[in-house]
Amino acid sequence: MNTPPLRWTRRAALATLAGAALLPLGSWAETAQAFPTRPIRIIMPFAPGGTTDVLARSIGQKMTELWGQPVIVDNRPGAAGWMGISAMARTPADGYTIGVTISNIIYAKSLYTELPFNMEKDFAPVSIISRSPIVLAVLPDFPANNVKEFVDVIRKEPGKHAYASFGQGTTAHIFGETLKLNGKLDMVHVPYKGAAAALQDLLGKRVSSAFLDTGTVLPLLQAGRIKVVGMSGLNRLPVAPQIQTFLEQGFTGFEPVGFFQVLAPAGTPPDIVQKLSDAVARTVNAPEMKKRILDWGQEPVGSTPEALATAIRSDADLFDRTIRRSNIKIDTN
Repeated sequence: MNTPPLRWTRRAALATLAGAALLPLGSWAETAQAFPTRPIRIIMPFAPGGTTDVLARSIGQKMTELWGQPVIVDNRPGAAGWMGISAMARTPADGYTIGVTISNIIYAKSLYTELPFNMEKDFAPVSIISRSPIVLAVLPDFPANNVKEFVDVIRKEPGKHAYASFGQGTTAHIFGETLKLNGKLDMVHVPYKGAAAALQDLLGKRVSSAFLDTGTVLPLLQAGRIKVVGMSGLNRLPVAPQIQTFLEQGFTGFEPVGFFQVLAPAGTPPDIVQKLSDAVARTVNAPEMKKRILDWGQEPVGSTPEALATAIRSDADLFDRTIRRSNIKIDTN
């Protein structure tokens, strides 16, 4: 066996060290093939019990089965989800802490005078979990069966009614204010720290109506405990074809459909992001999970990071137009 000249060995060693210096910190210790080697935490910026929480827990359970590592959901509600998702953005960018949230984060800059994060700089897109319309729900004895009748009732009793949303600055809030402005309605907005709390107060008659996601509403709609007078989006739901869209009923500004998404801290290595994205896609498209999402009235997606990045840009523009049209602005001071 021939031994290479010493000159060559030193050159090779120096080249190896130089190449290693260009690798992200930790790449020597761990690659995407080895990930994950310890528990993963999903920060969920809303209270337990809502659709986002259920989705996060369902995905976490499937990832645990897939990888053999515990995936733990950490609920951190407050400030329309900003508290939890901002905390996630400040964690090490190693893939071991990710966030599941709704699409309100992408148009936050159009609503708020100040934010604790920068959507473009602080997050790495991972995957769209599913898309979900927002519905306007009332109790069965509310004297309205469609949006026009709802508007007529509120107009006749100015200042008497309040509507709930699952958080200030959320899609539900935007649609509530859009209806108020378009219909010239005197109706109070009551924001909650998640859909479950908003639904509880609707059932308890502490609010007259609520803008909620389909996943929260459908089981109670099917049980006859609430009714829905309108829905966002362009198409009806296959699981609830009786629900008309706002657009069908002549009300514009409700065409956008929100989505649930997975984000990681900016700087997370692309190979780790891809592995997380692949796991979300496998989870969402597993037959039992896909059926569950469809039964909630959502569209299962499980997208690539690139598809989420594109959706963030396009949906931000879509919602921004709706926000400007409705003249909504939230002062955080």
